[in-house]
Amino acid sequence: MPAPPSSGLDHRTLEKYESIWAGLSLVLVVLLFVGVLASMISGTFPLLRGGGHGAAPASGRIDPTKLGVTAFAHPGLVRTDSGLELYIVARAFTFTPAVVRVPAGTPITLHVTSADVVHGFQVTGTTLNDEILPGHVSSFTVTFRQSGEQHVICNEYCGAGHQDMITRFIVEAPKKE
Repeated sequence: MPAPPSSGLDHRTLEKYESIWAGLSLVLVVLLFVGVLASMISGTFPLLRGGGHGAAPASGRIDPTKLGVTAFAHPGLVRTDSGLELYIVARAFTFTPAVVRVPAGTPITLHVTSADVVHGFQVTGTTLNDEILPGHVSSFTVTFRQSGEQHVICNEYCGAGHQDMITRFIVEAPKKE
């Protein structure tokens, strides 16, 4: 019986390629480890010193256990020199305040945070939709053009009472004088 034709690859050739791939894999693992370690030391790893990729600036972070010493101590609509600001706290199946009266046609800066777990903040019928994380303040400006009622729902599952987590914006027409 004749010997099968030789393909040019024998055990030593395959072992050489396997060794090259094993070496490349080892180099990549070491680089990954060094990168994570450098990220932890430099503070860009979010769990150690705050900050990090995707984290809000220092003014956008708060301690969720100490909301009482922040603007979120009394959630609701506040008139400031720069306009109207609305502070909303999401926690265990409720938004505070539960109902907010806002004027139509006026820009309002919303500041939303969570006191406990991850919640969603979606104003139905609009493109306003954000994930609310404990310790982070999500801020955005919105102008409601038409009077009526706008519902805000939690669209991130947050526990057994999630389906009842809703708040309302009652958009009032400008008062005529």
